[in-house]
Amino acid sequence: MHVEGKTCWDLYIDCLVVSSDGNLLDVLGAGIKAALSDTGIPQVKVIAADASSSSYQPEIEVSDEEFLQFDTSAVPVIITLTKVGKHYIVDATAEEESQMSSATSISVNRQRHICGLTKRGGAGLDPSVIHDMISVARHVSEQFLNKLDSEIAAAQAREEES
Repeated sequence: MHVEGKTCWDLYIDCLVVSSDGNLLDVLGAGIKAALSDTGIPQVKVIAADASSSSYQPEIEVSDEEFLQFDTSAVPVIITLTKVGKHYIVDATAEEESQMSSATSISVNRQRHICGLTKRGGAGLDPSVIHDMISVARHVSEQFLNKLDSEIAAAQAREEES
């Protein structure tokens, strides 16, 4: 999206997957959140140019020393629930997944809002099952977000001590 008079950064994230054992979406989401919390965006200052000029172009100064940190508090986590029989398994093993009827990956933010939902597996899901899975994902995501944020804060504290 282009907004006249505004400048933005394009951010691309490349992830190298060395093993696809476990829930790939879940771990990629957590890794991206952790990486973004440690990413700095250079401070940008816009210096007004001469407005009387016919080719009015402001000068942009990008700092090499001052950085803004990403606010990752709104970044959701992904919780994958694998349905085996009447039970849901979080972080299913390959053996457990081989017995699944379906798996649902639910993206949940800190406010417990659903940001995305995908389903895989051949079996259909009754709406009441999806509702139940969302409830479980909300509960698990709260614990996961607390642990992830705690680990990120601890890593940042260790880095500042060094």
